[in-house]
Order: sequence, then C-alpha cells, then structure tokens
Amino acid sequence: MRNITMLAGLLVLLTYLGCKKDKGFYAYENQLKSYDGNIYDFLKEQHQYDSFLLAVDRVNLGDSLRDGAYTVFAPADASFKQAVDNMNTLRDLQERPLMHIGTVPVEQLDSLVSRYIVRGVIRADSMLFQDGLTMPAIRYGYLMHGKLNYADAEGHVKGGPGVIRYSDTKGVIYTNRWSSANTMAIDIRTTNGFVNILEKDHMFGFDEFIRRMNPTNSTPYNEYPFYVPGVIGLEQYDRGGPRVAYQDHSRDNYGGKRPTEWVDVTNAEENGMKVGWTEADEWLKYTVDITETGEYYFTLRYGSPNDNGRIHLELDDQPIVGSFLLMPSSGGFNRFQDITTTIHLTAGKHVLKLYEDFANYDLRFIKFLPKDRPLPIPGTITLEDFIPGGEGIGYHDNNTGNNGGKYRPNEGVDIDLTRNEGGGYHIGWMDTGEWMKYSVDVKNTGFYNIYVRTGTPNNNRKFRIEFNGENKTGTVVIPNTGDYSNWGTTVTTVHLEKGPQEMVFFVEDGGYDTKDITIRPLN
Repeated sequence: MRNITMLAGLLVLLTYLGCKKDKGFYAYENQLKSYDGNIYDFLKEQHQYDSFLLAVDRVNLGDSLRDGAYTVFAPADASFKQAVDNMNTLRDLQERPLMHIGTVPVEQLDSLVSRYIVRGVIRADSMLFQDGLTMPAIRYGYLMHGKLNYADAEGHVKGGPGVIRYSDTKGVIYTNRWSSANTMAIDIRTTNGFVNILEKDHMFGFDEFIRRMNPTNSTPYNEYPFYVPGVIGLEQYDRGGPRVAYQDHSRDNYGGKRPTEWVDVTNAEENGMKVGWTEADEWLKYTVDITETGEYYFTLRYGSPNDNGRIHLELDDQPIVGSFLLMPSSGGFNRFQDITTTIHLTAGKHVLKLYEDFANYDLRFIKFLPKDRPLPIPGTITLEDFIPGGEGIGYHDNNTGNNGGKYRPNEGVDIDLTRNEGGGYHIGWMDTGEWMKYSVDVKNTGFYNIYVRTGTPNNNRKFRIEFNGENKTGTVVIPNTGDYSNWGTTVTTVHLEKGPQEMVFFVEDGGYDTKDITIRPLN
C-alpha cells in the first residue's frame, strides 16, 4: 500500500508540476525535476515506458539513451497499446498476420522511434519563441518541432503549467499538416539530457506508422522498381502483404523463404528460387519502371507435369493484350522450361501483376527484352543477351563450348542459371581477354551510375566497359564476395552521349561470374 501511495504521489508531481494556492486562483510553477541517472534508466524505473524501451532496444538506440546527449519526448505504454491495437484491427480485416512491438519490421519501427528522440540537451524555455523551435531527430536529420505554451489557471491568463506542443513536421512548412502531441510533464533532468512526458492518449507519430503497416498500395521489393527490360525473380514480389502485394489462398507458408508472408517460396531444383503450391486466382505484384514504349518479348520460366496451366499479366490492373499463356507440360514440377510471347508495354512506373488463371505449376522468373531494337539506357543490361553473330562479332570467348549450357547453348559464352534469388542467368567461367558486345540506345546525354553485379572468391579481378570503342569506366576492381554465387555490386560514374551505341563488357582479369549491368541517371 505504501508503494502504491508513493507511486501515485510521483504521478501527481509529474503531471501537475507543483500546484499552489495564491490569492483565490491557482498559480502553477514549472519546477525542474532531477533524476540521478541516465535517460534510459529513468524511463525503465517508471515502468510506464516499457513498450517504448523495447522499441528503442530493437532499433539499437539503448546505448544512445544511456551515454549520449539527447532530449526525449516519452510516449507511455498506453499510447503504444492503442496504436498496436488499431494496427491489428486493420490487419485482421485484411487477413494479415497480427504483429506486436517485437515483430514489427525493424525499418518501420526505426522511423517511428527516432521521432521521439531529439539531438542535444534542450530545455523547454528554449521553445518559447513565437515560432517555437525546430529540432533534428536522432537519426536522418528528420526535423521535429517544439513550442512551449502556458495554460491558463483560474483567474490568471497563462498562469498554468507549461505545455510543449511537440510536432512531426512531415517535411512540410504548413502547420495544419503536422502531427502533434502535448506534454503532461516537462524538463525532467537526467545526467545526459531531458525527458518530457507525452500525454497518454496521444497518437502523434503512430498515424503514419499505422498506414505503413496496413498499406493499400504495394511497394517495391528492393530500393528501386525493377527495370523493364530485365529479369524479375518471381519470389521478389512487392511488399505490402496479402490482398495488397499478393493473393494467396492459404496462410500456410510452404517453403519458408519469406517466412512472414503467405506466398510459398522455396529453392528451385535447377538453382535459384521458385514460387510453388500455386492455386487458381492467386496473383503477385511487382513495381516496375518500363524505360520505353514498344513491343517486348515476354518470357516465363516454369515447371509443371500438366498441360493446362494458364497465366496472364496486368499493368495497373488492366490486362496486357497478348500476355495470356497456355503452359504445356515441362515434364514435372522440378523440370523447368521457357515459354515466350510478344506484348506491348507503355513507358513509365507501373504495377505489374502476374495472375494465375489456372494454377498447377511452379514459377521461376519472367524476362522482358525489346523486340528488334537496342537495349535502352537507363535500364538493365542482361549480360546473356549480347548481339548475335558469333565468335569475334557478338563476343570473344577463349573456348568454344558453353560450359553452363542453360541459355544460347550453341554460343561459346558460358551461361548458367543464377544460383540465388532474383532469377535469370549469369555469365560464368570468365577468362582474361574475353568480351561481350551489346546494342544499346542512350535516351539522354548526361551522367550515369553503372552498377555491375559480380561474384568471386578471388581478389583484384578486373573489367572495363566501353561505349563505341571508348573506355568509359577505366579499370574497375571487383570485390571478393567469398563465393561465385554471392553477388556484390561495383559502382562507377560515366558520361554518356545520347543515341544508339555499341557497348562492350571486357574482362581484364578473369576469375569471376557476372550477372547484369544496371545503368541509372546520376540524379
């Protein structure tokens, strides 16, 4: 009973900040409170901020609150519970798995937690300016805002306690678009900064978080959309969950390669990964960047013991004419083959959907190539698609056989299936002096970043890339990635002129595998 009484007393002290009677009205004074310890330990001792501290620990900010100089606007457990309950109400309606603070993706939690911690030791009275004070969050330099106001007490304007209106500016100058919360106690001094207590029923910071955790639009699997032309590993469908990024009729995750999802992804028997256990009317979405309007060869790699599998593609939920494929038997779920048709695509960023009209197959990857025209830049150059003509024209290889034999088997370049996620093919058994030539079309003059994916257990392997006979990249040294199947990326910046050109990938020092070249505008 004594402990309960002491705790109640402390809460009153934190909330009302020293109320005293004077001449018929209450005149509140903000009293600076002190705690002999760091910010983290103070919050831990209160037993009201455990959810916040769990999130802090998951995003590796615990040591910062013990040792760094910061100002914290602390949300109570009640705030987190309200937010998680609201999030899971929506997730349940969308038939998504429920989440809690311990299972929310770290990158999502990080963007939330960081907004409650401000760099530097900042007293409330420094926020008294007419426009308040703009403050950088602990990470990413994200700008928060604080404005100190005094509440009215009975009979005395602004005679009440000081209250900070703490706001997420969301990167805009218009205050009506900010998300804000008020404090219930301010300026609690610790050995490494200040703590301000936010009101328990606030939703500041959680509004945007809940939308991100319950999206209505999918987002790319990687940082960027997939370039078209190029290859898309079908296991790399968009993020966003069921009914948004994919439709899968079973919540059982067979294969377990994307364990928090319902889509059944497992290792493919021939290398790489596959989507299996498919059912009719399931679908998968992929955010794409189509670099030019025109005709494309569309190739699907699949495995099936049956003759009646069917799929089609949609772009922004509109069926793509010519994309409906009837898939003959490949000889089994573990035996794969390609089927190709021609479709028309419109340039721009879109959401591509692969729809399983009648499903009794396993799916590996899809590939798009321009029909009868050069590979566009910006875009992805699939290195197995060098120009035709054979030895000395489209390529030079130091031996006549195709060691991989998985693509263009009658050519001398050694092509194998990619051994990890992402699908498609790669060039292997590369030897010094070999080269491959590509017909490309640079859409605009300017600077470009060139990203080359390679894998090798060796040190100091080298290549260069030429455009119209000019060495644009210089000698590029490839990092040791530990294995031929572990892809690393080298980046170099070049200036390219607009127009059709011949691009050559030249092996200066062999002993590595390479998959593709992605060329993006510098800005």
